[in-house]
Amino acid sequence: MAQHKIMSFRDENGNKIEYKILDQVLVNSAEYVLMCPVDDESSVEIYKIKFDKHWNESLEEVESQDIINQVKQTAHL
Repeated sequence: MAQHKIMSFRDENGNKIEYKILDQVLVNSAEYVLMCPVDDESSVEIYKIKFDKHWNESLEEVESQDIINQVKQTAHL
């Protein structure tokens, strides 16, 4: 059984939420991460990994159904 990386994020209210990183894939020259809350493994979320000019990483929620489908087809879930 594969060991998944766990990362913690803060929601808009400042509450800490732990996410299980399921996969990271490259689609159309962009990197995406598939993850789910540790306490709700049925809720897979997809985010685009972005970097600013200082190479600070941020996540942007993916809303395009076309991109979501491409990422899911590429992912190893």
